[in-house]
Amino acid sequence: MSPEVVKKKLESITNYLNDLLPYKKITFDEFMQKHYEIERILELLVTTASDIVFHMISDKGEPSPASYKAAFLRAGELKIISKKLSESLALSAGLRNILVHEYEELDYKIVHKSIPSAIKDFTAFIKKLS
Repeated sequence: MSPEVVKKKLESITNYLNDLLPYKKITFDEFMQKHYEIERILELLVTTASDIVFHMISDKGEPSPASYKAAFLRAGELKIISKKLSESLALSAGLRNILVHEYEELDYKIVHKSIPSAIKDFTAFIKKLS
């Protein structure tokens, strides 16, 4: 992936974070009124960040991970991002899979509580890769 494409994707993540920021301290009742919008922003954050990670792993000559979660964990192993950040982003990838594929019943309280962590983690991701 060219540096220009990475930069563009990081800008997209920044825009998604800016869209998520107003919801950082939202009450659960307010969240439930906007949950589809918030879910979509979380999905876009994970998908865009994992796209960058997949390409960076590939650029190192490594095989492509089998999932978003595995990609974030491998990025930590390869020191593309910190191990701690990779583990946190792997959790967000799991949440994204539940949101997108409806593998299991969604616990909206978990999604609601994940907003501040997502803001912190994806901000750290941008800082690390910028």
